[in-house]
Formats: sequence, structure tokens, C-alpha cells
Amino acid sequence: MTTRGKASAKRKEAAAQRPGLWARVARQRRRILDLVQHGYIWLWMLIFVLPFLTTFFYSLRTADGISLRPYQHVFGSFKDNLVLSFEVTVISIVLNLLLALPAAYAIVRFPIPGKGFLLSVLNLALYTPAAVMGISLVIVYNFLFHIAQTLTGLIGAYVVGTYPLMLIPIIVALRDLPQVYEEAARCLGANRLQTLFRVELPLLGPGISAGILLTFVIVFNEFLVTLFVAGPGNTTAALRVFNLTRTAGIQPSTAALASTMQIVSFVVVIAFFRFFGSRYLKGTYLI
Repeated sequence: MTTRGKASAKRKEAAAQRPGLWARVARQRRRILDLVQHGYIWLWMLIFVLPFLTTFFYSLRTADGISLRPYQHVFGSFKDNLVLSFEVTVISIVLNLLLALPAAYAIVRFPIPGKGFLLSVLNLALYTPAAVMGISLVIVYNFLFHIAQTLTGLIGAYVVGTYPLMLIPIIVALRDLPQVYEEAARCLGANRLQTLFRVELPLLGPGISAGILLTFVIVFNEFLVTLFVAGPGNTTAALRVFNLTRTAGIQPSTAALASTMQIVSFVVVIAFFRFFGSRYLKGTYLI
């Protein structure tokens, strides 16, 4: 073979190897890009989670070193505050559900005049600053309803503030629910109540669960509105954390109570996303 033929063969061989080389380079670039993207996400996740981790580790500090001893206060002197937080949260969820279900059904299924304006008014609490909401409720409670610093007033404040968070997911779920299911149930002999409880409510389950999740997270951790409307005997867990921090500084027992509230909320949110996803949270605080 001549020198020119050998050179031509080498060029052909190099040309044949070039696509494989470019493919390897492209794969390496993709790997590097994936590493950078994942590193960026993990970095910001660490920044966001760092305050919660710091609170948790601080709650384990004692004079003898790391210990779970501060958590004895959570189920001891702080137990009543946690129980009150759970009680008002559950009552608020039930009241919101009883109010939001018929309202959502009327908004979605019936041609109500001024529906957009009505929905905007019902969602007003989402866009009102908590301090403004708190002082407005104090004025109303003192001069109109006369329920200032009562448990009834506290629950009413929570319902007013979180009602849209129950209403919006149910509206989304109802809009996704074809009326053909209701019509089929009626054709098969079911009355209106049977259709509601046996057909519609089970199909609205994810939307209702989303409203329950949002109401739970907000009410259970609510502090600023509580500061305005709660009486001396209605100290929730969030308000107890504030009072202890203001009077005794940041103690491990206070951090333990705060960490317990964080863990409860985290578990509830993770459980919801695990079973239902985020479809019915659109238009709310979270999505």
C-alpha cells in the first residue's frame, strides 16, 4: 500500500471513530450538568432546612450533653398547649368543611351572577396581612360579637383565615368531576343524598384532603392572629413558644416544643404528597 493510501485509511479510521468520541464527550457534559443541577438543588434545600435542623439539634442540648430530656416538657408542662392546638385545628377543619362543601358546589354547578367577584371576596383572607386580620377581628369581637379573648373567637378567627384554603381545592376537584357520574347515579335510582355520600364525596376525596391539609398546617402553626385574639386561657403551642422565647430566652425545652410542631406538620405534608400529590393545591399558598 502506498503512503497516500495509508494516509487515506487513517483518515477514514479517524472519521469512523469521531462519532463515538463526540458521543462520549456529550455524555460527560450531561453528567457534569446533572451533577451541577443536583448540587444546586441540594445546596438550596440545605439552606432552607438549616433553621429547622438547627432548632432540632439545639433542642437536644442539656448540661450533661446530648439528650432527649427537653422533650419531657413537650408531654409535660406543654401538653395542654399542644392539645389545645390539636383541638382548635380539628374544630376549624370540621367547620371549614361544612361551610366550603355547599359553597363550592353552588359556585361550580349553578350559574350564580357575579361568580368571579364572589369568589374573590371569599378568597380575601388569603391576601390580607395577618396583622391586619388580627386587629380587624379584635375590633369586631369587642364591639359587635362580644367574644373577645374566648375560645369561640379563636376558632372563628381560624375559620375566617383558612376558609379559602378549604374552598379552593374542593372547587378544583368539583370542576374535574364530570356531571355524568351524578346523572348515572340518579338514573340508577339513587336519591340526592345517596348520590352525594356514595358517589360525589368519595370522588372529591383528594380535593377535600387537600383542604384539610392546608387548614391543618396553617391553623396548627398560626401565631400572629392568635396573638391578637387569644385570651389568657387559650394559649396554643405556637403562642407558648413565643411567650417562652420572650420571657426566658431560647431554651432547649422551647426548641423541643417548636421541633415537635415542625415534625408534626412535616409528617402530615409528606403523607399527603405521598398519597394524593399536588394537583388540588393549585391556587393556594403551596402551589
